[in-house]
Amino acid sequence: MPAAELIQAPFDPEFESLLVDLSSTFVNATAHELDVQIESALKRVVEFLEIDRAAFGEISADGSVVLTHIYTAPGIQAIPWVAAHQQMPWWSEQMRRGEVLALARLPDDLPLDALPEREHCLQRGVKAHLGIPITVAGSVAYALTLASVRTYRDWPEHLIRRLRLLGEVFANAVARKRTSDALHAREGSLRRSKERLRKLTAQLLHTQEEERRRVAREMHDDWAQRLALLGLSAANVEGALGDEKAARSLLRGIQSQLHELAENVHDLSRQLHPSILDDLGLVQALCSECAQVGRREGLAINYETAGVPGTLPDGAAICVYRIAQEALRNVVKHAGASKVDVSLTANEDELTLRVIDDGRGFDPNGHRGQPELGLSSMAERVRIVFGSMSIESAPGRGTTVDVRIPMRSDQ
Repeated sequence: MPAAELIQAPFDPEFESLLVDLSSTFVNATAHELDVQIESALKRVVEFLEIDRAAFGEISADGSVVLTHIYTAPGIQAIPWVAAHQQMPWWSEQMRRGEVLALARLPDDLPLDALPEREHCLQRGVKAHLGIPITVAGSVAYALTLASVRTYRDWPEHLIRRLRLLGEVFANAVARKRTSDALHAREGSLRRSKERLRKLTAQLLHTQEEERRRVAREMHDDWAQRLALLGLSAANVEGALGDEKAARSLLRGIQSQLHELAENVHDLSRQLHPSILDDLGLVQALCSECAQVGRREGLAINYETAGVPGTLPDGAAICVYRIAQEALRNVVKHAGASKVDVSLTANEDELTLRVIDDGRGFDPNGHRGQPELGLSSMAERVRIVFGSMSIESAPGRGTTVDVRIPMRSDQ
C-alpha cells in the first residue's frame, strides 16, 4: 500500500488542548446536559481529525454494541444504532476481549474470515475504522469508534491513548447521568407514593368519620327509639296485668324486639371487630361471614378451605378477613353476581385467598388514575403483611381477587 494513500495523524498540541477543554466541559456540565455535551464532543473530534463519523456506545456481554451517541459528518450515510454480535462476529469478539481495532485500510486490513465485516465496509464505503473498548471496573463496558469514509488513514498510538481518555470521560458522564436519573426516578416515585398515601389517609379519615356518624345516627335514631318503645311496652304490660291475654301479647312483642335489637348490636360489634376471629380462628370466621352474606343477600357463596393452620403470621388473619369482607361487599354492591367462589388455602410458603364472582366485571385500568377506597385499602392491608394482591376483571367477565401472604418471616 503506498504511503501517500494514508492520511497521517501526527501528535498535535491543539488536539491535546481540545481534549483538555472537552474534559473540563464535562466536569462542569449538569446531568441533563451530558447527552448534548457528548454529541458536541464527538462533532468536534470529527471536525478536528477531518474524519466522517464518531460514535459512543455500550458493549453487552456477547460483544454486541448499542450506540447511544453518534455524530456523522454532513453527506455521509448514517449507520445503525445497534451492531449485533451475529451481524459482525469478528469485530464484536475483538471488542469484547478489549482489543483495540486500528484498521487503516479497509477491507484489506480485515482477516479473510471476517466476511460480514468486509461486506459492511463495502456496502457503507468505510475506508478506515478505529474501535477503542473502554473498561469499567475490570470489564469492557463501552466503545468509542471513529470511521473515515472518504480517505484511508492511520491511527497512531498517541492518538489512541488520548481518545481512550476521552472515552473514559464519556463513560463517567454516562454513569453520572444514570445515577442522577435513577435518583430523580426514586424521588419521583417517593413523591407519588407520599401523595397517594396522603390521599388514601384523607379518604380513610373521611370514611372513618362517616362510619362513626352512621353508628351514632343509628344508635340515636333507631336503638334509642326502640328502647323507648320497649319502655312504653313494659309500662303497658304493667297496666294490662289484669288482662292475661293482652299481657302475654305485649310480652311476646317485647321479646321479639329485644331479640332483633340484640342481633343488631351483634352485627355492629361484628363490623367493628369480629370476635369470632379471636375465638375460632380465620377458617371458621370466614365461613361464618360467607354464610351470613349469602343469607342476607340471597347470594350463592361456595366456601372451600384446605391446609390452613390454626396459627398464622401476625396480622395475616385480620388482613385476609377484612379483604374477604371488602371483596364480598364489592360483589354485593357492584357486581350483580349470581354466585361467588371463596377459597382459603395454605402451604408452607404462603396463605392464599381467592374470591371469584360471575358478575358484570369492570376495567381495572379505569381505577388507576383515582383508585377507589375499597381497592386501595385492600392493597394497603396486603402491603402491611408483605403480601401481594392481584385483581383480574373485564366488563362482562366477572372478577377474581387473588391475595397471597407469606407464611414465613424469611420470605
